[in-house]
Amino acid sequence: MRIPVLFLCMCLLFSCDFINTKKVSPEEIVREEIKNIDWNDVDQYPLFEACDETAPREDQKTCFREEFVKHFYKTLSNHQLVVRRNLIDTVRVQLLIDNTGKISIVSIDKSELTEELLPALDGLMELTVSRLPKVYPALKRDIPVNTRVVMPVVLMVN
Repeated sequence: MRIPVLFLCMCLLFSCDFINTKKVSPEEIVREEIKNIDWNDVDQYPLFEACDETAPREDQKTCFREEFVKHFYKTLSNHQLVVRRNLIDTVRVQLLIDNTGKISIVSIDKSELTEELLPALDGLMELTVSRLPKVYPALKRDIPVNTRVVMPVVLMVN
């Protein structure tokens, strides 16, 4: 009888350690959550009015690019560009879309030949960006965030 009672007492004493749960502070939970977030990707890409916000992410990205290029070429078609010779080049325009939807140009990467033949291209890019329709910012966990986008623009001038 003594052994079962002694065994029962031992189980009761040591079982408290198995029941105790470790308390986790809110700061620790936040730190763990921040580690798990992929900061290089967004849940929803920046969108123009014409784009469907319920579409898959790749379709949103494609829609944004197509709308940007459409507005860019519309602005270019309103201006006469005169060049002395044929030009085929890809210009990379890096845009910053802030958390309010405001678009600004970070940089324009182009060849020296393009710079020489089309010195007004930077001004046209600025004009295009200023005339873009409303853009809704990218979302990360339903919070508007700043996003950088690189837009390749192919120039073919004959």
